[in-house]
Amino acid sequence: LQSSATYAHTRGGSLLRGLNQNAPVDGVRPDERFGNVVEVVADAASRLHQLQVNLTANPGALFPQGRSAPRVSWKRTTLFLNYTLASLRNNTDGAFSLSPFGNQESEWGPANNDLRHRLNINLNNQIIKNLNVGISMNTVSGSPYTIRTGRDDNADLVFNDRPAGVARNSERGARHFTLSTNIAYGFAFGPPVGGPAGIGVIMNGGAPVVLSIEQGQRYRIQFYVQAQNLTNRANYTGYSGTQTSPFFGKATSVAGTRRVETGVNFSF
Repeated sequence: LQSSATYAHTRGGSLLRGLNQNAPVDGVRPDERFGNVVEVVADAASRLHQLQVNLTANPGALFPQGRSAPRVSWKRTTLFLNYTLASLRNNTDGAFSLSPFGNQESEWGPANNDLRHRLNINLNNQIIKNLNVGISMNTVSGSPYTIRTGRDDNADLVFNDRPAGVARNSERGARHFTLSTNIAYGFAFGPPVGGPAGIGVIMNGGAPVVLSIEQGQRYRIQFYVQAQNLTNRANYTGYSGTQTSPFFGKATSVAGTRRVETGVNFSF
């Protein structure tokens, strides 16, 4: 059993954002000959706090099995688990992003890719020799999105205005959940591969364990079936934050629908 936990704090500085040098004041532009004059400045920032936990049970269980390996063994099972808790905040959406209020401090909020919780679990086994069965479960919390009025309230011809008192990226979509599987059966045949036997190294609590891997046969063929999003769960994306839209607060697309693939691999 192996486990680890890592905390990281990252401060980002000199990030790019847009500064409108000809923004309207009380509906009138300083220089009426021009529209928006956007200068790219590097005074935005970001802050990331992240805790990552990893767990591996029975590492090395799925090393290649030699001809002398038992036909059935419950020990040939490995569990991988990864969990990440994070908070990523910034005050820019890119080099040409403009603040609707003309105040960059009002733009502090979750970044567009701020995903608070991420959990990945993978269970792989070769309980029956040459038959590999893997099951993976992935879940992630919803992405943030911003509520907008849908109008050009400040008359700058940029439709990114927010209602008074509403922060950037204040809302979140639904979490995503995906269950996938992979089943493969393979066997080797032909003369043995030449050269010395292979060596596998497992880090067991910091103490390396060296294993000799039996030489396999020269040719190998494998049949496989893999399914992404096995349950065909609808993972909604593209939430609309525009108050004038009939889709306000609703998702407009679905990501990662079920996909099944079969095939044959031949190696030598």
